[in-house]
Amino acid sequence: MVALFLALIFALALCPAGADVHYTEEIDNSGIGPKKVGARKTTNSIYIKGERQKVRSQIAASKELAQALEKEGKPLNSSTILRLDSVKVYKVDHLRQTYAQEALPAPAAKAAPKAAANPNAPEIQFEVKALPDTSRIEGVLCRRVAAQMKARYYQAGTKTLRKENRYLYQAWIARDFPAYQEIERFQKLQTQKTSFPPLISGDLAQLQGIVEDYNQLAEKAAVVELDGLVMQSELKVFVNTGKGEEQLFQLERKVRGLSYTALPDSVFAVPKDLNQIKK
Repeated sequence: MVALFLALIFALALCPAGADVHYTEEIDNSGIGPKKVGARKTTNSIYIKGERQKVRSQIAASKELAQALEKEGKPLNSSTILRLDSVKVYKVDHLRQTYAQEALPAPAAKAAPKAAANPNAPEIQFEVKALPDTSRIEGVLCRRVAAQMKARYYQAGTKTLRKENRYLYQAWIARDFPAYQEIERFQKLQTQKTSFPPLISGDLAQLQGIVEDYNQLAEKAAVVELDGLVMQSELKVFVNTGKGEEQLFQLERKVRGLSYTALPDSVFAVPKDLNQIKK
């Protein structure tokens, strides 16, 4: 019995305490409509160590889309290094071999009172359901959650339906594993130290600037059933303007290579051969 007790203590001593986190997420955007406008594949490598976080993003897209993204200031190969310890953020463009350094903004003030309701705003219906089936992704046990949102737009001042957008979402989510505790801890610390937006905010952040109902969708999705790290997901967007429902586009995401081991400090340092852009 004593030997067993000592073996247990030894095993616990070997378990990582506050270890670093690294994983990769792959996001496939099918593009909008039959012509697949805006189709792209984004690969994000996420690193977390103490009060530091880095996201390396690489976008594969058509030549036309790549040029459009560059004009919008969205580099195809970039890194964002968030340093809560020094209250700074570094934005790196690996193709142009440049970086910019900025001070992190102060924490967000208390939320302002909500503005009066917009009479032309869509009518929102949202439902979410935790399903009984589970799956292991990268060795992590995940539960499946399904959600659906409908945004109905009416002719001004009437109840005549003009258009309906429908979002169908299913995800495999986990939170009861060591790496997630580190992710959650960093997110809470970031909220306390700065109002700089999260670098990892899940699938729905990909819809910002693409779908008109993004704010309503993000607000409704912030419920306990969707809390955790989304290990795999699928989002389908449909539109109906009175001539039948059509699928607008599809977004798929999957986490790969999740690890919970020590990372070198060099991961969170700006390479010395880059040129700094002064702002």
